[in-house]
Amino acid sequence: MQGLMKSRFLFWINEIDRRFRDMVLLVKEWAKTHNINNPKTGSLNSYSLSLLVIFHFQTCVPAILPPLKEIYPRNVIDDLTGVRTDAERHITEICAANISSYRSNKSRAINRNTLSELFISFLAKFYDIDSKATEVGICPFTGKWEEIRSNTRWLPRTYALFIEDPFEQPENTARAVSAGNMIRISEAIQTTYHRLVMANQNQISLLDVLVRPRISRSIATPVGNSSYTAGHNFRTPVGTSSYMAGQHITTHSQISRSVYSPSQAQFQTHNTRQASHPNISSVQRMASRPSSSTNRRQENQINNSTSPRYVPRSYIQGRPGWRPKSDQ
Repeated sequence: MQGLMKSRFLFWINEIDRRFRDMVLLVKEWAKTHNINNPKTGSLNSYSLSLLVIFHFQTCVPAILPPLKEIYPRNVIDDLTGVRTDAERHITEICAANISSYRSNKSRAINRNTLSELFISFLAKFYDIDSKATEVGICPFTGKWEEIRSNTRWLPRTYALFIEDPFEQPENTARAVSAGNMIRISEAIQTTYHRLVMANQNQISLLDVLVRPRISRSIATPVGNSSYTAGHNFRTPVGTSSYMAGQHITTHSQISRSVYSPSQAQFQTHNTRQASHPNISSVQRMASRPSSSTNRRQENQINNSTSPRYVPRSYIQGRPGWRPKSDQ
């Protein structure tokens, strides 16, 4: 039941802002590219990467997501008692009301950053994570960096990195990360950040630090018009417009079904099965690095124009929610 509720929470969080899913998929693919998405070898599991994205969306300016305590103010694990359907219904109704209230708040500043801008700021935020992790932990529940020494729930500290599970406090989702791999994670972040912000980078050189070779080979860069992908207009510089070539590429609708289908199995919180490659359109948008303010307005008008959604009651009846598609 615990894993099922975590899966639902990730699904509901994406209802606040649809960039969340694309960002998670992109970050996971990037992590696989740098071999830092495998807890069996002492690196990050996929659930921890999802929490890093949540934390980034909470702490960027303006914030995209609220602290998770504003969605559900208690420790979820403590309330999953008694009759299962009653407990789940109670949690679902509270979350639905709070998410609707947050989305309908007209005074809330809207973040209009593109996916590429959010990814670069993600790298910048965690650029010095290896040194910062010795002093502070990541707490998506409060949406803040928390000092480890002042948080009695986290003591005694014996981990290289602390990412608190907001739904099962005070569990550390990054407990498998070793000290040696903490350095590798930091180096991957720094290398990617420098590559992305350097001038005169072509699309292929950018793809090398973002996706694995089998995906990079599937992307071509002929001269063409701006692409229209996944319901968004993304204008690319002349000569760098992208299209899918060669291998069969999973379509956006297929990815949406695989990620969001409520009929799929429970979300694996400790990365026993790895996520598949992200929406290729997300990778293309990163490679072309759009910078036009007009494009940002177009993208975010789409992301923020939908009316507030209530969490479907179908998710009360034991049907799993959000889950990444696993690699074969």
